[in-house]
Amino acid sequence: MLKLNGRGDLAPSEKLKKMPDASFESGPGVGKVAWFAKLLWLFSKSDITTFVVPDTAFGILGALSGPMLTTNASPDVLQILARLPLVAFFVWINVLVFELANQRLPEAIVEDSHNKPWRPLPNGLITAVQTRRLLLGVLPLVLGMSYFLSVWKETSILFTLTWMYNDLKGGDEDFIVRNIIIAAAFGVYNEGALRVATGPDHDIGRAGFLWTTIVSAIIFSTMHVQDMQDQAGDSAKGRRSAPIVLGDSTARWTVVVPVLFWSLFCPLYWDIGVFGCFLPVGVGSIIAVRELWFREPEADHTTWVMWAVWLSCLYMLPIINHPHAIIDAFLNWLQV
Repeated sequence: MLKLNGRGDLAPSEKLKKMPDASFESGPGVGKVAWFAKLLWLFSKSDITTFVVPDTAFGILGALSGPMLTTNASPDVLQILARLPLVAFFVWINVLVFELANQRLPEAIVEDSHNKPWRPLPNGLITAVQTRRLLLGVLPLVLGMSYFLSVWKETSILFTLTWMYNDLKGGDEDFIVRNIIIAAAFGVYNEGALRVATGPDHDIGRAGFLWTTIVSAIIFSTMHVQDMQDQAGDSAKGRRSAPIVLGDSTARWTVVVPVLFWSLFCPLYWDIGVFGCFLPVGVGSIIAVRELWFREPEADHTTWVMWAVWLSCLYMLPIINHPHAIIDAFLNWLQV
C-alpha cells in the first residue's frame, strides 16, 4: 500500500519509488536512466546559467586570446572550440559535487523549501541519506575524470572548498567569509576551465594567473548579488547573508559600487579604450539600476542572471585587446 502524507499526496519515499516508472513510458531501464539524468539536472539546474556558462566562457575565451593568458602564441580556433564540451563537463561535474554536498544538509532542505521547492530533496524525489550515498559514489568518479583532463589538482582544491563551505558551515558563518570561499572557488574553476580549454600542449601564463586573481576579486566584492533573491530562505536557515547583516538597502549599494568600479577598471586594465568599455559598462549600469529599483525576488533573480552575463562580458576583454590570434587562425583556416 502506498504511503500518503497529510495532504493525501505520495510521501517522499513513495515519490522516489514511483517516479521512474510513472514518469516515463519507455520501459523501466530507459525510464530509470532518464529519471536519474533528470535528478542530476535538478540538483545543478540553478547553477547552469550563473556558474557553468560563465566559467566555461572564461576558459574558452581565455584560450582563444592566445598569448594574452596562455603560452600558446597561435591558438587553433577549431581545436579550442572542439574542447568546449570538455570544459563545460569539468565545470559541471564539480558544480554537481558541490550541490550534492550542499543540498543534503538539513538546513539546506529547509532553505530550499522556501527558495527552490522544485529541488530534489524538498520535492521528495530523493532522501538526504540517498544523496549522501550518491555523493560517496560521485566523488571518486569526478576526481578520476579530472585526472584524465589534467585538472585533478584543481578538483582536489574544489573538494576542500566544498567541505569548508558546507560541512564546516563557512557559507553560513558570515557573508564576508562566504564570499572569500566562493571567490577562491571561482578562481579554481576558472583556472581549471582555462587549463582544459588550452589543452595538454600549452600552459597558463603569468598574465593568465593574474587575470584569474582579478576575477576572483570581482567575485568577492559582488557575489552577494545572489543573496538578494534568497532572503526568506537565508533567514529561515539562519545564514548571515549581506542583506540580513547589513540591511537590504545597504547591501544593494555594496553590490552597485563594485560593479560600476570593475566595469571601468577591467577595460582600463586591458587598455581597451572607449569601445571596450561600452559592453561591460552598459551591462553593469543595467545591473546597478535593477539592483536599486527592482527589489522583488523574481526581479532579483533576473539581476543575478544578468550579473553572470556581465562576467562573461568581462571575460571577452583579453580577446578584444588581442584579436590578432583569432583573426590569423581564421585566415589560415580559410586557406586550407
